[in-house]
Amino acid sequence: MFPTVSKSNEDTAKTYHVQLNEVLIMDSRVFANDTLRYNYNQMKHYVQMILPYLDAAVVMFNDIDINTAKLNRRARKQYIKSRESEIKDKFEDKLKSLNITQGRLLVKLLHRQLSINCYSILKELKNPITAAYYKSWANLNGIKLNEEYKEVENRDLERIMRSLGY
Repeated sequence: MFPTVSKSNEDTAKTYHVQLNEVLIMDSRVFANDTLRYNYNQMKHYVQMILPYLDAAVVMFNDIDINTAKLNRRARKQYIKSRESEIKDKFEDKLKSLNITQGRLLVKLLHRQLSINCYSILKELKNPITAAYYKSWANLNGIKLNEEYKEVENRDLERIMRSLGY
């Protein structure tokens, strides 16, 4: 987006106003030791790996949300079921290959992007029993589906996402 220029003529003095795009300036990160640097770089690598899935999930969820807003309950369930098979065909194998840490990051970033936690999404799109099943399975693997994303608690993750333009 290019800056916009507006010109105001008051008497004989000409004044130009230029509105520039917002820029985020971040200080370079200084690590206390090599382990912290390794963990940060590992997290950045994992985030870069899951970003295509995150983008696709956000687009699909918004699409489903828009298309089912005016449907009755039965038509909504049919539409969601048809989309579910499409999603499984596209992403099931790829998502199964993610490790637990990448899964945790994906759950956190989904909440960050959608402002809705994964448990609520499952409860809304599937049913409460299925959502409870997935929640308990995720808890066994150390993933909390109903965890809220807090910027303060996830500073490194937030820094990585901002540096990637999200």
